[in-house]
Amino acid sequence: MSEQTTKTRTPGNPASAKKRMTYTEFLDESKMTGFLWFMLFGLCLAQLLDGMDFQSASFALPGIVKEFKLNPAQAGVIPSVSNIGLLIGAIFFPALCDGIGRKKIFQWVLLDYAFGTFLCAIAPSYHVLLLGRFIAGLGIGAQFPIVMAILAEYSPKRLRHILVPVGPIFYAIGWIVIGLLSLWLIPRYSWRAVFWVGIIPAAMIIFVRFYMPESIRFLLAHGNIEEAGRIANNLARRAGRTDIELVPPATERQVKLTFGQQMSYLRTVSGTMMVLALFYFCHFIQTFGLGAWLPSIFVRQGFLLTRSFWYSMMIYAATPVSLVIGIWWQDRINRKWALFTMTCGAAVFFVIFGMSFQYHWPIYILIGSQVTQVLFSGVVAILYTMSAELFPTPVRTLGMGTVNGFGRLGAVLGPLFLGIFLHLSTSMGHIMYMFAVPPVIGAIVLVIGIKVDPRQKTLEEIAAAEG
Repeated sequence: MSEQTTKTRTPGNPASAKKRMTYTEFLDESKMTGFLWFMLFGLCLAQLLDGMDFQSASFALPGIVKEFKLNPAQAGVIPSVSNIGLLIGAIFFPALCDGIGRKKIFQWVLLDYAFGTFLCAIAPSYHVLLLGRFIAGLGIGAQFPIVMAILAEYSPKRLRHILVPVGPIFYAIGWIVIGLLSLWLIPRYSWRAVFWVGIIPAAMIIFVRFYMPESIRFLLAHGNIEEAGRIANNLARRAGRTDIELVPPATERQVKLTFGQQMSYLRTVSGTMMVLALFYFCHFIQTFGLGAWLPSIFVRQGFLLTRSFWYSMMIYAATPVSLVIGIWWQDRINRKWALFTMTCGAAVFFVIFGMSFQYHWPIYILIGSQVTQVLFSGVVAILYTMSAELFPTPVRTLGMGTVNGFGRLGAVLGPLFLGIFLHLSTSMGHIMYMFAVPPVIGAIVLVIGIKVDPRQKTLEEIAAAEG
């Protein structure tokens, strides 16, 4: 709806004019207000704590193995259980989120993975620990689509490509933070200390409960026009926008959305869902497959354990930078071509990484090629932005959760496939060549399947173009 101007006259005063804007137009054209900065800070903090919690088990694993006297097979079940929880949580909670509300389910998600981590901290046995990791995984898997949906639905359209993928940057930083904390905590207080730190997200419930409003777009989709208007007008008042008059969109629903209607929305974007899910799956096979084995790969090549850890940390440290590159690149050209070009660039350096093993090139080429490959892997920023944009509001978190769930399936299978190849004595170079292929296939399918260029469009315009 375009802006309209209404004039009001009062006795003795000249005519004054106010721009009429719908609630969603106000959100799309808003500046970075104090509210947006505060909400962005809170959601990014939640993502950082999420990343810390997910990676904490990796650093605690040696102590867990020692205390519970686990064999390698039992130890391997721990990350697998976490990933199964991630997969289920990425679909189950977002489905509730689209029906009940972003805010309510987000509070339960925060409580869920804080409780799961608490179980890990006090676990008297291996089986209680597994239960804790599964419960925590449910919440961690759910938080990504929920946070991305909230950011997408409140972001001004000109900043959506920046604000939506900022969360994953802090998730990656969380991996580094928990690694540094583990170096200090575990030698002093045992492996349980990193899980006690993981309970901190429970405090985020206070932020969500008292400072984060429900999504205005969610309320409009479910016919709660009055509540949406109250929140929109409150945000406008806090931003000092006395020059506008907010009105509900003329096309918005006046009745609550039913489950059948939600499924109808989902069918309209089923093609988008399939191509995004395929790329998530293919990309996660590579990134999680290599990431799970990276220190062990260096050890198998004859490097000392400590040096292998340092080499791996150098590579992991490039991840936040890669996301910044992805954020910058995705608004320069059509998002799908931005994703395609970065994926192909990553594949080239993944092949060079494999050649470094095969031809025994110097270590600086080995490390440099993989660091550069990671820098090109900022496609994750593009992928999360596209996922948030291409699903309509009534099924945004469900759609994002579903495609992310397929990605988690790739995260489970990737380490398994790489382990099988190692067991079969496949050369490291040939393994890297094979793992370079899946993301390129996924990117080709995505370029063919995605028809809409969502750059600088409102979420409503994108949904109309798809439908």
